[in-house]
Amino acid sequence: MPAVFKYVCKHDVMRFAKHATRVWGCQMDFDNPEATALEGIAALENFLKSIGMPLSFAELGAKEEDIPALVKALCYGDGRTGSISGFVTLDENDCTKIYQMMV
Repeated sequence: MPAVFKYVCKHDVMRFAKHATRVWGCQMDFDNPEATALEGIAALENFLKSIGMPLSFAELGAKEEDIPALVKALCYGDGRTGSISGFVTLDENDCTKIYQMMV
């Protein structure tokens, strides 16, 4: 999840900066809200580590060469048409980049 947040953060930096201040108690840097957003994402990552959540492919037992198959399953599984929608619509290229951030 932190890799996804880092990847989509620039789509709405203030949303992530507000989350950082409200959930993680970070101090808002109004001159650089992206720094606040990234501080919040780091706090989330630290929390997930503290509860033993795997954050990398190595921790999951996956390898970089698994990425194409994982992207295909993500983007085309369950009748999807090559992208996944949510806060930001992500296509195969986006999903590949996010997975590569987790290697």
